Amino acid sequence: MKLFRYMILLLLSIFISMPSLTKASSTLQAKIDQASEGATLEIEEGEYEERLVISKPITVIGKGEVIIRSCEAGPVLTVSGTAVTLKNIKVEHCGTENADTAMFITGSHHLIEGIGIETRRFGMKLDEANGVTIKDSEIIGRKRGNGVDFWRSNGNQLENLKISNASDGIYLEQSNENIIEKTDIENSRYGMHLMFSNDNVLRENQSRLNITGAMVMESKRTKALNNTFLANKNNVNAQGLLLYAVSDTEVIGNEITSNRVGVYVERAENNYFELNKIMDNFIGIQLNQAAENKLTRNTFVGNVNEAQAIESSNNELDKNYWDSASMVDINRNGESEISYTADPYFLTLTTRVPEYQLFFQAPGMILLQNLLKSPPEQLLTDSAPLMNMTVDVEKETSASFNLWIISIMMMIASISLFILGRKKS
Repeated sequence: MKLFRYMILLLLSIFISMPSLTKASSTLQAKIDQASEGATLEIEEGEYEERLVISKPITVIGKGEVIIRSCEAGPVLTVSGTAVTLKNIKVEHCGTENADTAMFITGSHHLIEGIGIETRRFGMKLDEANGVTIKDSEIIGRKRGNGVDFWRSNGNQLENLKISNASDGIYLEQSNENIIEKTDIENSRYGMHLMFSNDNVLRENQSRLNITGAMVMESKRTKALNNTFLANKNNVNAQGLLLYAVSDTEVIGNEITSNRVGVYVERAENNYFELNKIMDNFIGIQLNQAAENKLTRNTFVGNVNEAQAIESSNNELDKNYWDSASMVDINRNGESEISYTADPYFLTLTTRVPEYQLFFQAPGMILLQNLLKSPPEQLLTDSAPLMNMTVDVEKETSASFNLWIISIMMMIASISLFILGRKKS
């Protein structure tokens, strides 16, 4: 009799505990833990309040709209080990810790595809991750963390990402041989930011409406190919492409348009610029303490100041197109017999006295520039400027129209400064 009662009590306790066991087994993490290596796990459409860790080679695919959300400290999704595949999932990260991230990725040879991230801090962090492919994904931030953050991560590929409102859209530090291509970055601090990272490729990306389109610093052998750096100008330090203390970098086939400074090169040497369209910037290209750089077959159109060099030497300009150059082709070889010299006189003058912007393109200012040459070290000379553009700009907005707009804005700013100065006095 006692044994019978004992068995009944045991059965009742098991029955009572079954709902909690069923609930635990229904969590996504439990399903991931139960999956065998090489398995494919499909997540049904819905919203899940969980933090997930995937550490073995399985495939996790969202069916329909799958949202995984967490406001706790730490990553919403952690991927480690090797050969994890993650597809078609939306991640909502609402944590507020400074180092928080929506996704944390380490290990190697993962595939991350079709991921949508909304985050208050970082989007994705790659920490000693190698051979990872991330593609066809979107990251929306709140300018409190980087979109994709690399740390000591090599040989990865980012393709067709859309990133907005990040601190840095894509940040690399001590990360080599990565490929970033066909990515659209906007409304961030730096679109792409490379630090102490070598042999990386930036290809066919668009970086617009940021403070700086791309910054490459203390890095070697970067390739910037066929990118668009557009309208990075809403800050006094804005530029399309910034190269600082870099060497052996190739900048080829890029469109650098409507930035405050198109290309800024500082303390950099032995870099190569070819077939870039540098158009409608306030300053086309600016060199500061830069040496042994070569610019050839680039097209400069509609820039207020084409080029400037400060404390720079042995830079080679050859066979570029300058729309402000005087052109005479006696030999009919497509090159002007008159060399082109970019004189930053007006820029230097207005830097010291901003009110002189009122006289932009005035005949007297042009006469002064011809009479009072800038110091030789600030001059950049193209001995054989091209008669024709190396890239097509005919279908785009007229450079002269944009130049007038810039001039009017400068005049308004100068008049305002003049009026404010009189009131104070």
